[in-house]
Amino acid sequence: MGDKMIIDLQKHIESLQLFKPQDTIIVALSGGVDSMVLFDVLQRSKLNLNLIIAHVNHKKRIESEKEFEAIKHFAIKSGVPFEGFELEKENSDNFQNESRNQRYTFFKKIATKYNTKKIVLAHHLDDQVETILMRIIRGTTFSGYAGINDVRIDHGFEIIRPLLDISKQTLIDYAKTNDIYFYEDQSNKENVYTRNRFRNKIIPILKEENPNLDEKINQFRDFILSADIVLNRLRDEFFQLQNSSNKIELHTFKKLDRAIKFKVLTQFINNTTGNLVELKHEQIVNMIELCESSTPNQRFSLGKKYVLIKEYDFIYVDINDKPNRTNIEVNHCGEYFIEDNHRFIFSETKIEHIDTNYFELCYNDKVFPLYLRNRKNGDKINLSVGTKKIKDIFIDQKIPVSRRNNLILVSNEKDVLWIPGIKKSNQNPSYKNTLYIYEVKSC
Repeated sequence: MGDKMIIDLQKHIESLQLFKPQDTIIVALSGGVDSMVLFDVLQRSKLNLNLIIAHVNHKKRIESEKEFEAIKHFAIKSGVPFEGFELEKENSDNFQNESRNQRYTFFKKIATKYNTKKIVLAHHLDDQVETILMRIIRGTTFSGYAGINDVRIDHGFEIIRPLLDISKQTLIDYAKTNDIYFYEDQSNKENVYTRNRFRNKIIPILKEENPNLDEKINQFRDFILSADIVLNRLRDEFFQLQNSSNKIELHTFKKLDRAIKFKVLTQFINNTTGNLVELKHEQIVNMIELCESSTPNQRFSLGKKYVLIKEYDFIYVDINDKPNRTNIEVNHCGEYFIEDNHRFIFSETKIEHIDTNYFELCYNDKVFPLYLRNRKNGDKINLSVGTKKIKDIFIDQKIPVSRRNNLILVSNEKDVLWIPGIKKSNQNPSYKNTLYIYEVKSC
């Protein structure tokens, strides 16, 4: 029976085609039954794999130090390189998240040392069931409801879990039948952590209702994965029709089914922020409402660094920085620089052969001081039809809010005189003097 179990597990893992002959693999070995069985199966594999044991001492139990030394001795006895790591003292209240980050950093460091991209973890079917149920209760993305992936790419490294279809009881049976020693973490029986409460309290009750819970959860996962393939294809088709990778055209977005909108927004935010933003369901719902509303200019915070901006027919992601404000007092003719490639020239004579925007300001005795500045609340401009608010001009011409905030206006102490490229104030031709103002931009 022992030989049959070994062969069955070997065939199962090899059928996944996750490894090639003589691959170098980092095996995360905790000392528990799952990782000890996984190591045994990989070591017996006909693929002649090069295994590296990576063990993390979490330093949360008295037994941790003893287990660290025992696994190190086990590696030496097995003729396999050993790499150990002791968790640093956590700086946050979330020990599990902090320790997870440190573990994966360690695994990737060891993988780099041994020139491999493959890191193997021993998560099994019971872990999968717990994860999916926890995500249903907590909420996640559509893809997230499918639970743990067999293979996940993390900054070029392959995080591989070949036991996700194997129950823990099967692993225990394998270990007992084949005399594989393993350590039992007594803290798993404590209900301090959420996963332990699901494992020890919630899942046993669910299995009383349906002993085939594992099978039904796997069925649920299969439905999610199948539907996800369709949704991702429709999402990708939408992006292929977009004219820009940095903006989404709202008139086509609004025609999508709601599930595709979720997919599109999630992928768009991930792409434009480099996967630095973790979205919640409520955030995506609010963003969809923003996209579908009739209000033309809106902002939605994605966290401390990024903001989603809606401007008329488009949405895009930008850095959530306060705009640099410009307020330059002009007291005489000359050049005034806004940026290296953006300047204004004030001249008493007309400049020929200059290909740029310009404005002829008529005056009698006094023209200075003038100002180069951004817009302010209450700004207005005198036109032939009367006085009009700058805000209304921007709305009439559908000037995006982001552009409004960055535009440089020419004003006196009272009114706006010129909005380059947009509007010139009404001038009195009877005034005897003219000041020529040029806006010059270079590439």
